[in-house]
Amino acid sequence: MRKPTIILPYSGPDPSGLVEDIFLYLRPESNGVQVESILMKVLRNKAEYRENAELVYLANLPGDFIIQNHVIEDHYSVNYRFACRGKSLFTPFMKERFETHFQENFDQALILGAFEALEYLGMNPEELFTIWVPPQEMIQINDQSIKKYKNMYIINYDIPALLHKNNYSTDIAVMILRTSLDRITFQEMIREMEKALIEKKVMDKEKPPSRYFHYSKGPFGQILDGLGYLYTADGKHLSVENLSFAKMMLDSGYTMKEIHGAINNPIMHFLDGNELVEDNLFIRTGSLSFHEALDVLKSARCQIYLNIKRPGLSKTRCELT
Repeated sequence: MRKPTIILPYSGPDPSGLVEDIFLYLRPESNGVQVESILMKVLRNKAEYRENAELVYLANLPGDFIIQNHVIEDHYSVNYRFACRGKSLFTPFMKERFETHFQENFDQALILGAFEALEYLGMNPEELFTIWVPPQEMIQINDQSIKKYKNMYIINYDIPALLHKNNYSTDIAVMILRTSLDRITFQEMIREMEKALIEKKVMDKEKPPSRYFHYSKGPFGQILDGLGYLYTADGKHLSVENLSFAKMMLDSGYTMKEIHGAINNPIMHFLDGNELVEDNLFIRTGSLSFHEALDVLKSARCQIYLNIKRPGLSKTRCELT
């Protein structure tokens, strides 16, 4: 098995809360082109980006390393579990949201996890992924997607394709940008990167950019990305305590067990004014600063435990462990 190539080792945490460490990694479709150089050119061509976004980590992760270490499965562990277990994992809140949106009785509806839907429809993962439906026939509940197709509802239709397109020959380029850019300016930079990738024919303009590259959504998303994609120069995984937001959490009195617990079971009940609302921690904090994200976690009153272990997955079906 090949080991990661660390081009620029991680420079260490900055827990000040004044900057964020945002992971950006390139998916397999972009393989074979020096996409890092394309993105770095965008970063260097504008003074505002150069002065407020610094590259602090750059690595290449081999496809066989990613597969052997279950990086993709672990990163999407909650979504995988719903794709495998289907409607049995729905909370009362999720059932109510489903019925309100689709105007159909939850218990009587044909609701399938993505892997069961593959067998039911006789499709391959890419065919399932590319099914188009009108926007009103889809909903996201607690970060789980539900798509109505014909007489059924499919949970996390994209998960089999995410697994299928990662194989032993597809490497992933990973970088961390340490940035003090505000959210609006950072999004502008991302759009410029998307445009550059399309111009260089790395990306197909007809496909969503998320098919090609990912960037961290919020502080807890940065920890999740670090758990899968941050390695030392000798190819060993770097502990999450070295990440800037995790270091800030530790300095604020949280334990490593509590940090991992929040990442692994992100569906919680949060106090919102005088009411409790159910939401996914990653979604609720996706556009927030370090301090704001910590305030959200402090407002959590209970946590939905899904007994999430790594499912035993193949490219087209799910075997629960």
